[in-house]
Amino acid sequence: IPKPVFANGLLFVCSGYNRPNLLAIRPNGRGDVTDSHVAWETDKQVPHTPSLLVVGDELYMVADRGVASCLDTTTGKVHWEERLGGNYSASPVFVDGRIYFQSEDGDTTVILPGTEFNKLATSELGERTLASFGFVESALLIRTDKHLYRIEAK
Repeated sequence: IPKPVFANGLLFVCSGYNRPNLLAIRPNGRGDVTDSHVAWETDKQVPHTPSLLVVGDELYMVADRGVASCLDTTTGKVHWEERLGGNYSASPVFVDGRIYFQSEDGDTTVILPGTEFNKLATSELGERTLASFGFVESALLIRTDKHLYRIEAK
């Protein structure tokens, strides 16, 4: 389900259904490149549903069961893992220097990107949501199972 992401010369692909894994693949090969072009791989806290996010040299992901991780894009080294709580279907998004994670219960965790976990804020919407955040101009768009919210500072 997660969309592939290309960054820093590597293609990041999540695969597998019951036990997802993440592959970092050098995209310049032909044919079966399994042995020659996989730079690194992991099956630890890999999402089944949310897509990956790359900011700078770090790859961010949140597993469906609420554990967020930050990995080095080049080596796959885990910088940090943090339990955010809840279940996740929405993909993390990066906007205006911040990373937003939204749980299926409508709880949001906002962090600064970086190799150390730095939580800035949390909020509770109180409604079920599976969709990733949308952003337009200075507004945050949130689609729940019953409403569409537009939140912005005036």
